[in-house]
Amino acid sequence: MPPLLVDQWRSKRTARYSQIIEVLRRGFHLKAKGIKILRQNLKEIYRFRDLAVHPSGKIQAPLLHPEIDVGVERRFVHFRAQNAETIVNAAIGMLWDLANNGRPTDDRIVEYMKGLRQRLAELFPSGHPNSCEV
Repeated sequence: MPPLLVDQWRSKRTARYSQIIEVLRRGFHLKAKGIKILRQNLKEIYRFRDLAVHPSGKIQAPLLHPEIDVGVERRFVHFRAQNAETIVNAAIGMLWDLANNGRPTDDRIVEYMKGLRQRLAELFPSGHPNSCEV
């Protein structure tokens, strides 16, 4: 990335997911729909990350836990197995789609993608079950 752009991101405190989208946009020929899907997925992943890394110190009303129908502290709703699985699948799905369907703008990315495809194929020999369209 151009150093000037990185400096702008730092000074404006640009959200990390926005920075990643810009890097991917420059590295791949992405359609507008693909950028929109990536942005939504990355924004949600970083929302959960921020909840974990920067939890609020405020006392808040309990949330209804969808699996046990009981009001519980927010952490027990946000950080349950189903949400973790959804986030992991979304992240791997993005990698899978970029590695297998992405059209890179640079030969160095093409070379990197070869190794990434091989490693992902070892993890998911039948393909990733929840791929998103890029």
